[in-house]
Amino acid sequence: MSRVHDAMRQLAHKRAPEIGSGAALSNLVGALIEELADEIPEDSHLEGVRADLLSAGRCYEVGDKKDLALRFYLATRTLLHEHVLLQERLKQAESLAMNQFGNGEDAASAAAAS
Repeated sequence: MSRVHDAMRQLAHKRAPEIGSGAALSNLVGALIEELADEIPEDSHLEGVRADLLSAGRCYEVGDKKDLALRFYLATRTLLHEHVLLQERLKQAESLAMNQFGNGEDAASAAAAS
């Protein structure tokens, strides 16, 4: 089971807020950040993002700059979503250009021109 599920289970079993519940929440958020790092596509341009996410996850768990780490997580989650949407649009545009021109070379130059 993943670290996210383990941390969620620990939080669910606590009936009342305890002194140590902040640590359990930090573990959950740290695990979410690391899970997001695993979702980054295999792209050399995004390797730095993956490394930054892993670093932010570790910072969050030890208590350094939690606000900054959480904001970085949310911004990266949004950017990753937009990256996926743009990749889908690019594939559609390439497919449309391929159908229009019927030739891979013409389609590639048309897609590059847009």
